[in-house]
Amino acid sequence: MTTAALLLVLASALCHASWNFLLKRSGHKVSFMASAGAVGALVFLAPAVVVTLDRGLGRDGLALCVVTACLHGLYGLSLSRGYHIGDLSIVYPVSRGSALALIPLLAVVLLGETISGLAWIGIALVLAGVYSIHLDPRALGDLLAPVRGLSGPAGRTALLTGGIIAAYSLWDKNALEEVSPLTLNQFAMVGHFLVLSPLLMMDSGRRVRSEWRASWRAILAAGVLIAMAYLLVLAALTTSEVAYIAPSREIGIVFGTIFGAVLLSEGYGRTRIAAALLIVAGVLLLAVAP
Repeated sequence: MTTAALLLVLASALCHASWNFLLKRSGHKVSFMASAGAVGALVFLAPAVVVTLDRGLGRDGLALCVVTACLHGLYGLSLSRGYHIGDLSIVYPVSRGSALALIPLLAVVLLGETISGLAWIGIALVLAGVYSIHLDPRALGDLLAPVRGLSGPAGRTALLTGGIIAAYSLWDKNALEEVSPLTLNQFAMVGHFLVLSPLLMMDSGRRVRSEWRASWRAILAAGVLIAMAYLLVLAALTTSEVAYIAPSREIGIVFGTIFGAVLLSEGYGRTRIAAALLIVAGVLLLAVAP
């Protein structure tokens, strides 16, 4: 992975963990997510239109973008549900970590990419950190506790979210061969809003209006961070393979864990942060892997 790609991924990870933190703190998660998606769609609307008109968007490119919009909308819906029923320091690492386990294998099978031995060691360290982050420090001998935790509603939703993350990561990597990052990012942001907006109309929009009154500053901030986070990772994907970019982005798990354990007081802070250091070690190996 190039140095430029690593810096882009680190910036993306911090933006991503930050807007997830804001989403978790919100009152009505679906209203917040849809609203932030609408803001994100507006942030880069003008440059996205200019780039799309300049490069053009044929029938195949449009089809790729529509699928991207649908996948990202489903991701926003699943993630909102996960934060409604689970902790940030649990849902975030499970969803990102399960995606990490799927992406390299699928990238090799579907995209023909290759992964070095050093990169596999890095991925293994990241997975070990994701697993360890769910251990209860009061019962460290119970190594199956994280597995049982995944069988609950929050765990199942997080795993579903991880599957969607893996799907859109691979789809968008392929779409970048036909579509510019700005255009693809724009469709992803619109997808967040369009897929979630019908749910907001079930109560005539009362919840979304209430969420704007209570959290308009956080919604605006999250909208900008969502747009920036994915645009940065799309830019990184144009310089390196998805099998390396996607795992490296998961350093955001460290940021998300700290936000949840320290700022939201979700508990087990030292254990979860220590486990997050394994993820950092894995990311560093991925960064230097050929």
